[in-house]
Amino acid sequence: MPPGRRKIHSFVALLVLIFFSPSLAQSQTTQGSNGWQLVWSDEFNGAAGSVPDSRKWTYDVGGGGWGNNEEEVYCAAGSDVSPCSPLTPNAVLDGQGNLVISAIHNNGAWTSARMKSEGMENLQYGRIEARMQLPMGAGVWPAFWLLGSNIHTSGWPLCGEMDVMEWVPQYGPSKTSSTVHGPFSGGNGVGSSFTFPNGGTVRDFHTYGIIWSPNQAQFYRDDPSAPYFTIQNTSDIPGDWVFNHDFFLIMNLAMGGYFPGYTDSTTPNPAVMLVDYVRIYRAAHTPAAGPLTINAGGVAQGSFFADTNFTGGKTVSTEAAIDTSLIPAPVPPQAVYQTARAGESQYTIRDLVPYAPYNVQLHFAETQVNGPGERRFSVTINSQTVLNRFDIFAAAGGKNKAIEGNFKANADEYGNIVVQLTPRTPAQPLISGLVVSQTTDNEPTSGPVLLDSGGGEVGNFIADTDFSGGNQASSFAPVDTSLISSPVPPQAVFQSERWAPSTYTIGGFTPGTRHTVTLYFNEIYWSQPTQRQFNVLINGSQVLTNFDIVGMTGAKNKAVEEQFQATANSEGQIVIQLTRGARDQPKISGIAVN
Repeated sequence: MPPGRRKIHSFVALLVLIFFSPSLAQSQTTQGSNGWQLVWSDEFNGAAGSVPDSRKWTYDVGGGGWGNNEEEVYCAAGSDVSPCSPLTPNAVLDGQGNLVISAIHNNGAWTSARMKSEGMENLQYGRIEARMQLPMGAGVWPAFWLLGSNIHTSGWPLCGEMDVMEWVPQYGPSKTSSTVHGPFSGGNGVGSSFTFPNGGTVRDFHTYGIIWSPNQAQFYRDDPSAPYFTIQNTSDIPGDWVFNHDFFLIMNLAMGGYFPGYTDSTTPNPAVMLVDYVRIYRAAHTPAAGPLTINAGGVAQGSFFADTNFTGGKTVSTEAAIDTSLIPAPVPPQAVYQTARAGESQYTIRDLVPYAPYNVQLHFAETQVNGPGERRFSVTINSQTVLNRFDIFAAAGGKNKAIEGNFKANADEYGNIVVQLTPRTPAQPLISGLVVSQTTDNEPTSGPVLLDSGGGEVGNFIADTDFSGGNQASSFAPVDTSLISSPVPPQAVFQSERWAPSTYTIGGFTPGTRHTVTLYFNEIYWSQPTQRQFNVLINGSQVLTNFDIVGMTGAKNKAVEEQFQATANSEGQIVIQLTRGARDQPKISGIAVN
């Protein structure tokens, strides 16, 4: 039922689907009604005649048959675009705690409502349910379902669809169905039906729900501890499990079409669907103490779980051996780097401790392009840019060579960490793996802190982290490090940089302790003195004024260092700020704090 297209069913096909695969009825994991935390709901408790909450719901509008030759025109709340009328609203609250969705026939046309949470409440995993009373009659087709949020980019059925509840006249008064759609099934779907016991009918209030997890979806009626239909990510649908990304809710009342048949003189006018509530629950459990690992684009390998929690992108792979010499122990399996998720994509790591600090480790290997500069992309973690115009080939020093980056991030108020990859060249972003592990900012840092500003992990220097603002740039030209005291950082530290105004907040020190701060610089752009002049502050005190890299070194691509003493502030932090001076933008190649 995606926008602009309505799936075409056949009654015979749906009967067959009740017995679609014996293997899917085995090894089911049921999660009962206990152990769930309500995270979102609409109880529809507004005044009689008021419209649904516009902060939670929007509308699909229009007619045209919706791919199924349907008769209705969908109207937004309060619409006066003919045949819609605010005098006969199709979605309104009744003042008794219910949403009323009405299909109304007037002046030769049916109007109805199709409400959705798209852009308001996108969700991934959990228990989702609605308590509803359904209409019956010729051509009547009520539904409660979830549609993949990537519908507008991937299309249907690649986006995935999960129909929690549908009713059509062929079912009779006591039966409803649940169906899933994806590239494995298309319009026919894979599903089953449920008959209410003891004379129950759809004209009674019933709860229609789904328990959705990374590799399984279970559908239930009234009792979440007793699902009647389960589908799993098994060999029955190899490679086609499209339910590990964000979806949004839809409630609609369609009228007529190929699947339900057409309305006639016996069809109730109005046909009315009541919704008592819609609720979303998340499993209430203690977050895992160990690291959460994802093999991006691949199946389970060693301690890495199969690719999950993503939206967008596609899988790519190679059989070439990967050089992992830059990866510190424990080194992931070769297969983690031989598969990747390519393209603009997002990973949402859920069920973390809200606001708690985590280390986010990103694994990369360039397996597709053959030179530097061919693939550049940006990475954000919870909307904070951590890599800008990142070049795997350049950072790792070649093709089929692995590299990792480590970044600090706090889970948001919902316990999520969101990693987004955005292209900066025609060659799309590429990621091989993610490891998210809880850390603490309360333990004083031991040993030196070495940051490769604007770059990835190299030698003892960790990948660029703890910054806000600025942009990343890099060069491949050799750097003269004759002015740098021992131990000299690797060439790659001076070949990458963070430029433009930025701030580094390096934490984890004991408040009041004294530290040596070494700042590393190299000019990869200008070749003459005074072409770049900028300022540097440490914990609010200006330590460099109109600093001129070439003026200090006498040449482009010649590194220089500046060393200062600083005291950790009351929060155990050393804050380094780079601001504009007389000309052009500030820049820095690396930081060492001892």
